[in-house]
Amino acid sequence: MIEGPKMPNGNPFSMSNMSIAMSDMTNLGRSVVVDLIMVQVIAMALGAFLLIVFEGYSMSASQLAWNMGALFTAFTMTGVVYRRLST
Repeated sequence: MIEGPKMPNGNPFSMSNMSIAMSDMTNLGRSVVVDLIMVQVIAMALGAFLLIVFEGYSMSASQLAWNMGALFTAFTMTGVVYRRLST
């Protein structure tokens, strides 16, 4: 039989173990938060790009302009977040 990790006091659901787990989950480092923001910004850029590629011909001029603005903003934010990651 495969056994799981050994807990200090034997009970995995004790209050001390739960508080340690919650502390570990909420103690995010700065780089993790920046990575999460980077993923969201890249998803926004990819979504705007795919909208232009697949639905650009059926959009009105104002819709296309707003989408191009969103794409430009997403690329700019990607550069800002990447600069933050590289320092």
